[in-house]
Amino acid sequence: MQRLFLPVLPVLFLLGCGADSDNSNAPDITAPQLSGQFPVDSAISQSRLLTLTGIVSDDNKLSSVEIVSDGQSFPADLQLDADGRSGQFSAALRLSGGLNTYQIVVSDAAGNQTRASHQAYFGKRVTAGGAHSGAIVEGKTYVWGRNNKGQLGLGMTSKQASDESHPLTPVLLPTSKTFVSLAFNQNASLALAADGTVWSWGDGANGQLGLGSAAAEAADTSTRLTPVQVPGITDAVSVVRGYGHSLVLHNDGTVSAFGSNNLGQLGDGSALNRDYPVRLTLTDIVQVAASSGSSYALDEQGVLWGWGANDYANLGLASEDTEVHSTPVQIPLPQAITAVAAGRDHVLALGKSGQVYAWGLNFSSQVGLFVSEQWPEVVTSPQLLPWFSDVQAVWANANQSFVKRADGKVYPWGQNMLGTLGIEQDDDVEAPLSPILQFDNALDLGNGALHTLGLRGDGQLFSWGWSFEGSLGGSDLINLWGYRVPVLVSIPEAAAEAATSAAMVTSAP
Repeated sequence: MQRLFLPVLPVLFLLGCGADSDNSNAPDITAPQLSGQFPVDSAISQSRLLTLTGIVSDDNKLSSVEIVSDGQSFPADLQLDADGRSGQFSAALRLSGGLNTYQIVVSDAAGNQTRASHQAYFGKRVTAGGAHSGAIVEGKTYVWGRNNKGQLGLGMTSKQASDESHPLTPVLLPTSKTFVSLAFNQNASLALAADGTVWSWGDGANGQLGLGSAAAEAADTSTRLTPVQVPGITDAVSVVRGYGHSLVLHNDGTVSAFGSNNLGQLGDGSALNRDYPVRLTLTDIVQVAASSGSSYALDEQGVLWGWGANDYANLGLASEDTEVHSTPVQIPLPQAITAVAAGRDHVLALGKSGQVYAWGLNFSSQVGLFVSEQWPEVVTSPQLLPWFSDVQAVWANANQSFVKRADGKVYPWGQNMLGTLGIEQDDDVEAPLSPILQFDNALDLGNGALHTLGLRGDGQLFSWGWSFEGSLGGSDLINLWGYRVPVLVSIPEAAAEAATSAAMVTSAP
């Protein structure tokens, strides 16, 4: 079985060697020390802006810390103690879509250096839709699960009950492109290629595949059975899917949107569906997220913007309404935000402090504490969650919420009737007190409506929740059944070899 393993390789090159001397006039040839780097083993970033931190020390005096990436370097913010021999640094590294490599270079006053090489990934290597799933393994994309609208991109539709070829387990997506990030939701799929192009397939209702044209008389709402390139985009770094619309983050920090717009979720100032990408006025954006009818964008200053539906206080403005909110508004939050996740009608925002704020629909306690009636059914303003201050990542979809804490474990809460949270408890969970079973050292989650994929630090891929049409990726799993204990998903080694003779089915619009 091939493993989804993203190596994080701290390799230290010490330029200089230790010197044992009592002679104060002896030259300083001892390299500085570097420790406590973050991130190290959690190298999948939810935001394009990756914050690097660490501790440095030297037997003499430190001079600088620099970050080197893509052949360019920039200084980190270095805070030294009074003697100049120790301190801490921080830096914000702007990532490209997919795998990124960088070096941390520590220099002392004598010119000695220590270099630490690392890798970080920006994008979704695991994803889940209404009941279909996808994963990127060693540069290849695998898909499985429900395929009633061609959302698997295999050139056909299929059903488990009537088609022997229906993919209950991962199969290779035959494509000539190298995809680096996936975004599945409901019955449509979106992918970012390494060259910055965007591809879509599956259900084309309301133009959510973005394959139309502003000049065309009729909207393109056709279903696509294979990946098709979205016209006019060659500089994307991130893609996300809502329930009927899609968002694209461009390299210059702007955002495009297409698909359903009845609630203003495209953010273009109208309520008209768009079957082609429209550019928003936002700038300096580092992450985008989408829910059933709302959209969110995080800028490089940590300010969170929202637009679209506000039926359940989705925009966190202390009110609920059924109006169309077609332009971005700032969501009031007490601290800078580093990551955002959106469920069907609720939102999680990770603060710089490691604390989390949540708001929106709370009927299943997906915000928290509704079962015990401590918090209301709809939380209209950002609510500080009281359970943690060490969160490193947030995820959400449907009526479930998940956080990764500093211990590497994932803690879920919210709707849980079908094993969707991956814990022993059967009913809804109002407080994230128990981690997901047998899923330590988490790297990333792909959250579907009723099932979830989990990528672990050792490269193993797991799934849990509602098994429907092969959504969990196991051929021996019962259809229409809930699995609360994570199931190991096997990626077939033979799939890559078999694909060499398969036709490549990606196409132009």
